[in-house]
Amino acid sequence: MDPLVITLRFVHVVCGALWVGMFVFSSFFLLPAIQEAGPEGGKVMAGIQRRGLMTVMPLLAIGALISGIWLYLRAAGGMPAEYGRSPVGLAYGLGGLAAIVAWILGMTVMRPSMLKSVALGQSLGPTASAEERQRVMGEVQRLRGRAAGSSRLTAGLLLFAVAAMAVARYL
Repeated sequence: MDPLVITLRFVHVVCGALWVGMFVFSSFFLLPAIQEAGPEGGKVMAGIQRRGLMTVMPLLAIGALISGIWLYLRAAGGMPAEYGRSPVGLAYGLGGLAAIVAWILGMTVMRPSMLKSVALGQSLGPTASAEERQRVMGEVQRLRGRAAGSSRLTAGLLLFAVAAMAVARYL
């Protein structure tokens, strides 16, 4: 066995498992709990941001995506169009495409919405009027809702990618 392939598979599986697992947990458990907490959820969001979750997850995704693309091209043996028409290549290709779309959606919709909601929540000072506080918190809730919706869609795409890759070899 080629050491490069072993290394790529290791990186792909470990980064992918962490990315998908963290994302599914965040989408279906953490974000809904933060939304239910209302204004206090902002403190949790800020704590998550300080611990680097919004940096770690995209890095895990990039590790999984780059190693996956490299593995796909190696498996295709210089003929990705022909490989992509085979059942195995089609499953890997569709799973990879779903993961790429998930990463793009996460980076362009979910991540900016979450970061902006945290920044808005932190911008409220103790001297903010009740009206100002209500307006800002309404916008924070809207952004959290947008992040939660895009997060569920992204999680669905990632679960499809995992399922496609889990069975591809046996097609």
